[in-house]
Amino acid sequence: MRVLLCCLLFIYNVFALDFINFPTLEEFLKEPIVNDDRIVGGQEADIINHPYQVSFIVNQSYFCGGFIVSKHWIVTAAHCAQNVDPSTVVLKAGSSWRQNGTLIPIAEVIPHPEYDDPAFDKDVAVMRTESPIEFTDTIQPIDLPPLGRHMKARSEFVVSGWGRTKQGASSIPDRLMSVQIPVVSYPECFLSYFSVLTRNMWCGGNFIMGGQGTCQGDSGGTAVQDGVACGIVSFGRGCGQSLNPSVFADIASKPIRNFINEHTDL
Repeated sequence: MRVLLCCLLFIYNVFALDFINFPTLEEFLKEPIVNDDRIVGGQEADIINHPYQVSFIVNQSYFCGGFIVSKHWIVTAAHCAQNVDPSTVVLKAGSSWRQNGTLIPIAEVIPHPEYDDPAFDKDVAVMRTESPIEFTDTIQPIDLPPLGRHMKARSEFVVSGWGRTKQGASSIPDRLMSVQIPVVSYPECFLSYFSVLTRNMWCGGNFIMGGQGTCQGDSGGTAVQDGVACGIVSFGRGCGQSLNPSVFADIASKPIRNFINEHTDL
């Protein structure tokens, strides 16, 4: 399998146009990492268009996103919620600016018990608030998909967050960003992540050209299609690289959707 992938990558590099920034063979074969950064190739966004979006810091050490699904529950990525003391979570909602917003105290953090088995799989967690969230024009829940909802290849979706705007950036931006990108077909995604991709995941981005996607700090945010939260920003290899799309936990997959329903009744 690895030999076949190397051959395909060689063909891509030989026949690609000069302006396409393909990864080196070393970059292509290295292990993916969780997306702890920000939107690449996007534009500034207004929270009024993404009122479900939240940001949080854990123990003043790492930054993630999440999204509101009800008055008492927020969904995020499991890799943002491992061994987290709720009292160390500083979560904000309702502002386009990362440093501003309404503080929402968290009472409980519950990652999927089977997260990372196999690697990166079932990357979902839920957080229960101490008191009901007061909804406003800029603080609103988002609907969840029905079990088994399919993400059609090349259909468009939107993802937002405060992650880094390019690979290797030393800081995260203050202003919320968003990007509209296509769903990558499962076979194409498998070409990039054959060692870790499961049916509880799907991919998004410009597969050949690259240039757009999620990056570190966007983790836990959601991919939105038709007003529904369809994916959770999970992991990737680099940020917006050719042949390395962003990977999302599939909210409509049975292990993830049932986990959310078990805890939130949604």
